[in-house]
Parts: sequence; C-alpha cells; structure tokens
Amino acid sequence: MGRRITLNGFGGERSLKVIYKGDFMRLPASIDLVRLHNCVLAGIAVLVGMIVAVASSDIMLPQAAFAFAVAVLICGGGNATNDYYDRKIDRINRPERPIPSGRLKARDALLIGGGLFIIGILLSILLGVPCIVLAVVNSVVLAFYAAELKRLGLVGNLIVGYLVGSTFLFGGLAAKNAQKLQALGILSAMAAVSTVGRELIKDIEDMKGDSKIGLKTFPLSQGPRAAAVLAIVFIAAAIVLSPVPYLLNLFGKFYLTLVMISVLIFIGAAIIVARDQKPQVAGRASLACKVGMGIGLIAFLVGAIA
Repeated sequence: MGRRITLNGFGGERSLKVIYKGDFMRLPASIDLVRLHNCVLAGIAVLVGMIVAVASSDIMLPQAAFAFAVAVLICGGGNATNDYYDRKIDRINRPERPIPSGRLKARDALLIGGGLFIIGILLSILLGVPCIVLAVVNSVVLAFYAAELKRLGLVGNLIVGYLVGSTFLFGGLAAKNAQKLQALGILSAMAAVSTVGRELIKDIEDMKGDSKIGLKTFPLSQGPRAAAVLAIVFIAAAIVLSPVPYLLNLFGKFYLTLVMISVLIFIGAAIIVARDQKPQVAGRASLACKVGMGIGLIAFLVGAIA
C-alpha cells in the first residue's frame, strides 16, 4: 500500500519517544523519514478504491478513516525501513536525509518502521480478515523490498507495481459489500501495469546515478532500448484494459471520454521513449505517464460517481 509503509511497536517506549516525545530536531526528522506526503497519497488511493467499489453514499466513515490510517501507517513504515537500508547510499546521493544528516539514528529509523508496520496491522483488524491478510502481506513485501528486492532490477519494478495496485484493492476490501469488484480489479490491474511501465522509464532516466551506486536496474543490465520496449509492453497492457469497464457496462460515457484522454497521453509517452532513450527524454516520458495515470484515476472516480 503505497510505496513505503511502517507501523509497529518494536521500539516500545523508546520508539514512541522518537515519534511523539522527541525534541524539536527529532520530530521533524521522523516526519521527513516516513515521507508523510507519500503516505497521505497512499491513504487517498485507498479511499479511491472504496469509492470505485461501492456507491460513495454507502461508504461508512469509520471504515474509511481506519482504512486511510492503515495505508498511511504501513506506507510510513515502508519508507522508514527503506531509509534504514539505503543509509549508505544516501550518504552519497541524499546526504540531507534524516539518517546520513545525523538528525536520526539508523536504529531509531528501523524501530519507527517496525512500529508503524505493527500499528497498521493491528488497526487493520477492525476492517476484517481480508484487510488483515493484505496488510500483513504488504508489510512483509515492503520490508523485503527495502532490504533486497529493490536491487533486483525488474523484480523490484514488478513489486512496486503490485504495491500500487494493491492499495486500491485494499480500499475495496475495506468497504465490504463491494458492488463493482470487476471495476476495482481492472483499476488495480491498470495501476499495477502502468506503474511498472513508468518505473522502467524512470530507471532509464536514472541510469547514470544508478550505475555509480552499483544498482542492477533493468536498463543497466539489458540496455535502455530493451527497457523502453518492455515499458511500452506494460503501457500497452494498461491501454488495452482501459475501455473494459465501459464495454462491460460498469461505467458510462463520461468514464470513456476521460479514459481515452489518458490513453492518448500514454500513447504519447510510449512514442517518446520509443524514439529516444536519453535520460532527459525518458524524463519527459515518465512525466507523461504520471499525467496519464492521474487522468485515468479521475476517469474511474467519475465513472463510479456518475
């Protein structure tokens, strides 16, 4: 759920002090560590999943609040854990981050991450067994991603895609009595494959920096051209899925109009990266994918509400 998440009380009073009672240097560092803005976006994605799965008027506010909190917590745990394992790399590339800058000890970051994972999982108990299972699975996946999987090239890209897609799925599971499970499944699948495509393009953009720190990304191991081709394959999968909710009469013409705009933007991104795999060009393609994903998300919201 989300790109990074952490919640649990491994640190007991010590970790709670770091989060809540720390001095004025510690508290901002803790917030910086978990990347609060990313966590909030993960929570919003869960709410979108709930809206797509059921009529907005049928959403229970307590369920929505708990689901949002679980996503924020687990995402924060993942981000904190990621910073712990990236602390050596960050000394070179991102010395302003909490650990390399000395604002937070590495051990404290790990405790915060573990504590957030645990709290998020415990809170998911209020949402039912399916949500508990997904919260546990994603917490474990996030921890392994930070420790090892992110360095395995395409495997890491696929994991990120899964995590993004599962965030919307979590929202649908939290809503219960979902009326549009097919639409929710398509949204989750589209989010997953389009994210993998964009991650591959971002890896092309970041090749120079990644090579300096020894990362084995797909474009570094197989070449930028092969990465671009594979990215286009994943983007094409998202494009193929996009009209399905309309064809199945799940959503109407408003959805179709918006999603077609998203499709055109994705096609533009694919053309850009197919023609040229220079980092700056890949950056433009990555941005186009991000815009296309945003409009596609709005299309699902409009389709669910209209």
